[in-house]
Amino acid sequence: MPTSESSVPNATGPSAPDGSTFGIEEEFVLLEPDSLRPVARGGEALAALKPAFEAATTEFLASQLEIATGICRTGDEALGQLEAFRAALADVAAGLGVVAASTGTPYEVERAPEVTRAARYEHIRDDIAAMIDDHQVCGMHVHIGIADAAERVRVLNGLRAWMPMLTALAANSPFWHGEDTGFASWRTVVMRRWTTAGIPSPFADVDDYDHRIRDLVGIGATRDKPLVAWTLRLSHHLPTIELRFADAQLAAQDSVALALLCRRIVRGILHGVHRTDDVDGRFAPEVLDAAVWEAARHGLDSAVPDPVRGVMASVAEAVDSALGMRDDDDGCPAAVAGLLVRGTGADRQRAAHAERGIAGVRQCVTASVDGPAHRLAG
Repeated sequence: MPTSESSVPNATGPSAPDGSTFGIEEEFVLLEPDSLRPVARGGEALAALKPAFEAATTEFLASQLEIATGICRTGDEALGQLEAFRAALADVAAGLGVVAASTGTPYEVERAPEVTRAARYEHIRDDIAAMIDDHQVCGMHVHIGIADAAERVRVLNGLRAWMPMLTALAANSPFWHGEDTGFASWRTVVMRRWTTAGIPSPFADVDDYDHRIRDLVGIGATRDKPLVAWTLRLSHHLPTIELRFADAQLAAQDSVALALLCRRIVRGILHGVHRTDDVDGRFAPEVLDAAVWEAARHGLDSAVPDPVRGVMASVAEAVDSALGMRDDDDGCPAAVAGLLVRGTGADRQRAAHAERGIAGVRQCVTASVDGPAHRLAG
């Protein structure tokens, strides 16, 4: 969601090469077990979790919680942290008589959801007016550490054309009001309503980025820098790039696979695999915006930009190009291959619904919260 300030620690270690460290934020929603509607018990759950998980926080809606990893260098490191929290959250939720779900949108919703009691959140609720009814979404954010500000801006520009492919891979919000929306990522469509949304235009340099951010603050619902709701931006208080394209993921291994892929792309850009001006020339802003819509609609069946080859391609072809940007022994190819075999969260939710209806969705969105660990290499 665009409403919270990032809680991922400084993702650049003192001796870590640029782009080698990352952090992950995951958002969860608490649901009534039978209807799968959100229930406003996030504060109670947080009180039970906080002693063991200092990085856990509430979120915009009173039905939500968020966890952030520490600085991670391997997939297994991130996976261990995320799965430990998911297991504890599942236990706490069961004790409250609710289920904790990891999905971009809940299966069912009601109007006027309760926001967390905080002045900032109440101001945001008032600012967005009737949008609050639809803004019941959960996301997964990835931070990649880059120490030099100029390099962060250069990489940010280079990442722009990868957003459609990444959006397709991360699609996990097919249902809304108990019905299939026809979109793999309905959350992506909802997010397009914000004052700032989508992929920003290229930035000339750090000063240009800072100037444009300053100009946006105070317009519409953009009360402060954390409310700049682009799908990728520079962290306002950490030396990281923050990628915000992803729906909350069904399983921690899905989140880690996406994070490893983001890191591989970032490191490819840092080491000059393709030029950012070539990317911007091949795919105009309106093409990227349309391709994100396509990715939200069709998921893995989308046609997306392949920034390495400079053509529209299948998601699988674009993934191959991304993986080819580096040959590090980082566990990324195996992790992403696993995600492609499993299918997106949207694919799995739909299959579960086709088999068992709402009971299937319930099992799908909650079983992986406390499911068995899946090890990753690298």
